[in-house]
Amino acid sequence: MTSVQVDKIRSYQTLVYKNGRTTFKKSEYMAYERDIALQIGKLHQVNGNGPIQVEITFKSHTKAIGDIDNITKPILDILQSTGKINNDKQIVDLKIKKLFGYKTSSIEIEIKEC
Repeated sequence: MTSVQVDKIRSYQTLVYKNGRTTFKKSEYMAYERDIALQIGKLHQVNGNGPIQVEITFKSHTKAIGDIDNITKPILDILQSTGKINNDKQIVDLKIKKLFGYKTSSIEIEIKEC
């Protein structure tokens, strides 16, 4: 399991804007992606296209964070864009938790092959 320190747990809707059918990443998304990508270097990488399990625990200092599905999407996208997984379609088991009352915000991520 790898722990990523973040200043704020971000929601997908706050990181993108839509123009018709096209979605664009805001600069905040690119900064969030870069910050997390730099910290997941030692995270287990899954090679191949087999089924995988992903476990994500969001630890926050406040309860004012987004819906669980909206804060999860950027993490899955980052796992794919950094090559930790080939495609998020491979995920057959996804475990997500939101925990509150921590001094700082962090995201714990674990990837396992099924």
